Amino acid sequence: MKGQERDKMRVWARGQRDGLDRLDRARASARIGAQACALPEVRAAKSVLLYCAFRSEVATVALAERLLALGKTVCVPLTVPEKKSMLPLVLHDYEALQPGYQGIPEPRWREAALFPALSLDIVILPGLLFDRRGNRLGYGGGYYDRFLSGNAPQALRLGLAFSCQLVDLIPAEPHDMRLDILITEQETIRWPQESGGPATNST
Repeated sequence: MKGQERDKMRVWARGQRDGLDRLDRARASARIGAQACALPEVRAAKSVLLYCAFRSEVATVALAERLLALGKTVCVPLTVPEKKSMLPLVLHDYEALQPGYQGIPEPRWREAALFPALSLDIVILPGLLFDRRGNRLGYGGGYYDRFLSGNAPQALRLGLAFSCQLVDLIPAEPHDMRLDILITEQETIRWPQESGGPATNST
């Protein structure tokens, strides 16, 4: 039943996100990206794995450019579906990316350097739905959960979402990796590791 409930929530969340006005989505993405760059954790980070926005996700082109301008090593994921895994490849030019797995922008494998996952300071994640306990509902493939738990357990987990993607509670699975921080266009939510409840800052 939990799986069916999660699938229904995915359909609902995709409709909510797709239904946003294009201009509103662009403005919200810009605000979210600016808030991400202002985080002290991002300022202090040397390396960041950033998802490549697809369809109606929070846009990441401008964010990638700002992170590069700040002197960060920016990586983007290359999906390896036959192994159900991801590889962090160093990004130099977002515009040079090409459609890859499921049409998601990816680097050309032979033209990008592999970055050691254990050296990543932050992983910035996409998702369909997020809740106020730090849970994230992705697309069902489990790629980010496996990558975070098996390859980059040390990385700070930062989610980006529109406010319409935030709900009170998602039925979580044992393998789901919880977020450390979530940014929407309206607020930044932190989940301190030693504290039971979220700390919210309006933005």
